[in-house]
Amino acid sequence: MRLLRDNAPAHTSGIATSTVAECGYSDFILFPLLKEHLRGRRYESDDDVIQAVEDVLHEQDEVFYQTGIQKLQK
Repeated sequence: MRLLRDNAPAHTSGIATSTVAECGYSDFILFPLLKEHLRGRRYESDDDVIQAVEDVLHEQDEVFYQTGIQKLQK
């Protein structure tokens, strides 16, 4: 998992674009969700951030991901 922790344009980053291409899934549905849940919180370590991101992603049900895929098709 790669986590971009600055304000650089995520969609033009070489690492981000290559990872999206590898996964075959866009981040447009995930970043707003993560920003909402992580905004204003402080983490002691990178591992804490990774765990928080994984928790948020695991909390989403199948419908959330299906909806995201359907939006990509449009």
